[in-house]
Amino acid sequence: MTNPINNINRTATDALSNSNAKTKATVSAETGTTKTRPSSEDTVSLSAESSQIKSLQQQLDAVPEVDIEKVDAIKREIAKGNYPLDPERIAENLISLEKALSQ
Repeated sequence: MTNPINNINRTATDALSNSNAKTKATVSAETGTTKTRPSSEDTVSLSAESSQIKSLQQQLDAVPEVDIEKVDAIKREIAKGNYPLDPERIAENLISLEKALSQ
């Protein structure tokens, strides 16, 4: 048999396909099972943990990354002068952050 697209003789691939079919039949006969499964059908089984991870990921996706209400409340308090800011503590934390990032 030739391939109509590029005129290549396909007898070698046909023989290989027939060989594979015979092997599958032989294996089936050796095990004594008559159950057959379509080869085009794949199945996937997920563990309970993967289902739980998917559920947790969906819950995390629903939660905003930043609590906008809390940020707005802090901004209002800073604008009113009611929010205590400690410049030394802020500077120390910035230095600690820079050290951690440079490592």
